[in-house]
Amino acid sequence: MEKDRKQQILKAAEKRFSRHGLNKTTLNEIARDLRIGKATIYHYFATKEELFFRTIEWEIDIYLEELKLIFLNEQLDLKNKLLEYFNLKLSAFTRFKLIYEVLFCMMKEEVLNEEVILVKMLFEKETDFLKQYLPGKKEKQIESSYNIVLSSWGEMLSNKIKTTAFPEMNLSGQYLLNFIESIYP
Repeated sequence: MEKDRKQQILKAAEKRFSRHGLNKTTLNEIARDLRIGKATIYHYFATKEELFFRTIEWEIDIYLEELKLIFLNEQLDLKNKLLEYFNLKLSAFTRFKLIYEVLFCMMKEEVLNEEVILVKMLFEKETDFLKQYLPGKKEKQIESSYNIVLSSWGEMLSNKIKTTAFPEMNLSGQYLLNFIESIYP
C-alpha cells in the first residue's frame, strides 16, 4: 500500500511537473489530482523539490526499464535493437518529458545541481548497460557505448527542433544506425 501510494504521487507529479514545471506546480494541485491531503505527500516527500527530483529519477527508471526490454528481446539482432533504442530516444519529448526538459535546460545552462547529478546517473547507467551488448574489446565497448549514448541524446534534442521546424520530415533513428554501422561494419 505504501509503495502504491508513493507511485501514485510520482505519477501525478510527473503529469503536473511536465506540464507546468517545478515553479508553477503546487503540492496542493498534486494532492487535489489524487484526492488526498497535502500532508500525505509530505509523508513521502519532505519538500516539493524533493518530489520533483524523485519524479525525474522515477522517470529515468522507467526509461531504463524500457531500454532493458529492448536489449533483452532475443528476437531482434543487434542492429534492430539499436534501431529500437534510437526510436525510444526519439520519443523522449512525448514519453519522458521530464528527462527531455532537464536535458533541454542543460543546453540553456538553466539546470539545478541535483538535475545534473540525475542526468549523469542516467548517462552512466545507460552507458554501462549498453556496453555489454556491443561487440569488440572492452575498451572499444566502453568508448562506443559512451559515444552512442551522447550522440543519441543529442540526436533526440535535434529531432525536436527538426519536427518543430520541418514537420513534413520523416524522422527515424537511421542517422544513428548509420553511425553505428561506421563503428561496427
